Amino acid sequence: MSGFVYLLRNGDLYKIGQSNNLNDNLRKLNPDEIITTLKTDQPELLKARLLKRYKSKRLPDTGYFRLSCKEVEDCVRQLDGNSQMPHILEVELNICLNGSFLITLIAMILSLFLGFGFIFGLFIGIIFGSLPMWILFLSGSFGGYDLVDLPLFTTMVNRLKGLFIAISMNSIAYVMYKVFNISIWINS
Repeated sequence: MSGFVYLLRNGDLYKIGQSNNLNDNLRKLNPDEIITTLKTDQPELLKARLLKRYKSKRLPDTGYFRLSCKEVEDCVRQLDGNSQMPHILEVELNICLNGSFLITLIAMILSLFLGFGFIFGLFIGIIFGSLPMWILFLSGSFGGYDLVDLPLFTTMVNRLKGLFIAISMNSIAYVMYKVFNISIWINS
């Protein structure tokens, strides 16, 4: 469900929040200044990423932060879309897929360099390449946000996709390993 993520200032404190009805929420909060807002399809996710990014500046048991001018500029950049920070969950899966591909490639090259052969190198690469997907499944995140700031089942679809991809990669690696062992047995 779409909604808004906002950055407000009250005195020397800042509030990062989300709302489905921005006008009502702003009327209740009565901020000194509305610094910026962003309408997004997954406001919980973006808010959680911002809360994680500035959690060391958060005042305990409040939604307020003591941000420096540089941090305020950074937050504005995040909300204006001029950053690399993902705003939706699908990007988290793409990051994991890219990580899997890169790890597979590196492990395969190292295996070839060590003289294990192409098939065995590919097997090792795929096994190590599945690790980002297992991390996504087990943790719900690949480092992008704290789950405590998200509703309970927000990451379930990504977790299931990560599980499916990890199991698929490990199954392919297992079949390759068996074929590799059979070809060694036949050749000897």
